[in-house]
Amino acid sequence: MDGNAYIGELFSAIFFVIAGVRLLKLSRRTRKTPEFLLGSAFVLSGIALLFYMVPYADAFASLWTPFIFAGRATFIPVSILWALFTRSVFRPSDNWATALVWAIGALHLIGVGGSALAGDFEGFSISSVWFWLEWTGYTLPVAWTGLEALSQYGPARRRVRLNLCAPLVCNRMLLWGLFGALQVGLSIVVLFQYAAFGDANVFTPGWDLLYGVFSMTSVVMIWFAFFPPTFYRGWIEARDHTAHSEYS
Repeated sequence: MDGNAYIGELFSAIFFVIAGVRLLKLSRRTRKTPEFLLGSAFVLSGIALLFYMVPYADAFASLWTPFIFAGRATFIPVSILWALFTRSVFRPSDNWATALVWAIGALHLIGVGGSALAGDFEGFSISSVWFWLEWTGYTLPVAWTGLEALSQYGPARRRVRLNLCAPLVCNRMLLWGLFGALQVGLSIVVLFQYAAFGDANVFTPGWDLLYGVFSMTSVVMIWFAFFPPTFYRGWIEARDHTAHSEYS
């Protein structure tokens, strides 16, 4: 991992923890499950990313393998929380969604556990079946949540025109869908990073740059979706007010 990916991942880790804590505080006030699930997922995502980054510091270089494995293990509950959040928000009464949550958790757990039992604690070998189980267990929930959000964006836009949906809620669907797409993009980039690492034992700058861009763009999606700045909030509300006036 070169400077681009490292900066992107560090920025993401810090932001995930801050965003997660804010959502957990919100969940304490509202007593609502989605905020708790998402806040927990963000906090654990930040911690997992930090585990991956710590051994790049010279003082912890000798602990590379334990920290990498800790990051992999921490991402297991993250995948389950992503899936539980998606089920809670989009598919609360669908039995297949419950089954999918269980499948995601099993895939990720078996992938990480199987590779550890085989002596591969770092999980960089894309030739291993355990790698693909782990990769699928992580990628599937972010793909699912992104697809659900994007599928709801069109109907939400129509409800905005009828004054049945708040513009910011509608826009949140779009941004969350884009976040899911970016996370899938990161998972695909990781495949190329790990392939290069397996060949030359180094991460290539080109893929690392793309990883950093995707990471920081994902952070922007979350920021604007859940903690929109005043200027962005005003722009969305003014844009949709104008559109509604024209539609009326």
